[in-house]
Amino acid sequence: MTTADGSVETYRALFGDTPFTVVSNREPYVPRVDDFGTVSWSHPAGGLTAALDPVMQAMGGTWIAWGSQPTGSPRGRAAASPLPTRLQAPPGADRNTYEVRRVRLTENEVRHYYHGYANESLWPLCHNLLEHVRFRDRFWKAYGDVNGKFAAAVLEQAPDERTLIWLHDYHLALAPELIRRRRPASLIAHFWHIPWPAWDTFRVCPNHRQLLEGLLANDLLAFHLESFVDNFIRCCEQDLDALVDPRKRAVIHRGHVTTLRALPISIDAESMRHLASSPDTDVRVTELRARFGLAGRRVGIGVDRLDYSKGILERIDALRILFTRHPELVGTFTFIQVGAPSRTEIPAYAELQRRVQAAVERLNRSFERPDWQPILYIPNGASPPELAAFYRIADVAIVSSLQDGMNLVAKEFVAAQVEGTGVLCLSEFAGAAEEFDQALIVNPFYVEGFAEDIRRALSMDPAEKRERMRRMQDRLEEGNVYRWIADFFEAAREALDLGHSRPHGEDPRSAPTPRVEVPPRAAAVPPRE
Repeated sequence: MTTADGSVETYRALFGDTPFTVVSNREPYVPRVDDFGTVSWSHPAGGLTAALDPVMQAMGGTWIAWGSQPTGSPRGRAAASPLPTRLQAPPGADRNTYEVRRVRLTENEVRHYYHGYANESLWPLCHNLLEHVRFRDRFWKAYGDVNGKFAAAVLEQAPDERTLIWLHDYHLALAPELIRRRRPASLIAHFWHIPWPAWDTFRVCPNHRQLLEGLLANDLLAFHLESFVDNFIRCCEQDLDALVDPRKRAVIHRGHVTTLRALPISIDAESMRHLASSPDTDVRVTELRARFGLAGRRVGIGVDRLDYSKGILERIDALRILFTRHPELVGTFTFIQVGAPSRTEIPAYAELQRRVQAAVERLNRSFERPDWQPILYIPNGASPPELAAFYRIADVAIVSSLQDGMNLVAKEFVAAQVEGTGVLCLSEFAGAAEEFDQALIVNPFYVEGFAEDIRRALSMDPAEKRERMRRMQDRLEEGNVYRWIADFFEAAREALDLGHSRPHGEDPRSAPTPRVEVPPRAAAVPPRE
């Protein structure tokens, strides 16, 4: 099993002392202010930032991210001093630190770049939910301006041309090209965390060519799935005067080689398993069963941001059909829906929040008993320790994404199944379904079949449940998040080598891009003391 230190050793073996910079919209430590204006810094719960933080601590380097405004007390926010643009992380540590460069955005930029182009244009486009897509000139302008700010921060913060620059996600599609113009020899890599749509969907975007050209300035561009890579290649073939090398999975555009890879992201499974099996979680499991009246009842769990791509309304509809067709489950099966409000400044998200609440209330009115409700709705999220306990309690977890790049809730549930008796109902449209073939694969668009899949999960033989869960846990053990990081470093090295030896069939009209000489695969350098 690969650890954070193992990821660092991989980097040092491949790149020696090459400097390292991470660039993402989300910062690794977020500010919160109390009533007196005192600012504290904490990790966002889980996800990429939590996984990369120990790697950065061991390696050093720079993390460039949007410097968000503090949450917490309104009175305290008014009294707080301006937040720094540079921060040593972890805050308060005196060793094994790295620098965070916080990019300041105006309210208008946040509104039009983040809520606008990133999440009203690109997010629904890439999730094939065109009814939610909105393109506005002001969105596109802000997106370009903010990508320019990030590129300028990279150029200022990483003056060494040998720096490996690792960008993340759909917020920064234009930044690679802006960096490349000033640093033609830099090694630039990018991981796209959401799906990449087919050409017939992507062409709806009025800025499709600029987005492709921005991303093709990367040396490495990685997605979760091979099907996303295929979609991206098809878009390049249709939209650009680009050459594709199918064998090497590379695109040559304007004399530059971009290597494409499928690298499915994962979680820190060991940390989740340790949390789920802790004595504190044992106590919490007992408390939750008593608080919600779950003793003697079977339990289902759903954990989602309130996002229209997650299929939450379809899930509730499937539960309605389940209780209607299988009345023996009324009073004996409780579904817990943990939701977290998300992007509520966007009308489609605010409307979804209202519709989910109304759907839960309708279903509960239809089937509730004096001592039981079919759905226990927790609308404001749950802490990691609470989630671990809910995963432990659950007989079945439901992931019903209409489209999802990966969906890490599925992996969290598998990691937390200490007893190994739960069943995962997993949408065939979530990337995780390609790895977890021992889940019960469901189609959230076919709600009647979806309902029967839930019934099948609840009636599955215990031996079959344990065998399915064991095989998924073995798969997760092999591919944790630190293996993913190491795999990304290896792919970046391959992209660098491929850029030095241009693929056969290269564009004859342009000269090879000059490249910085990174040392050959070096002997491993231990992490910093």
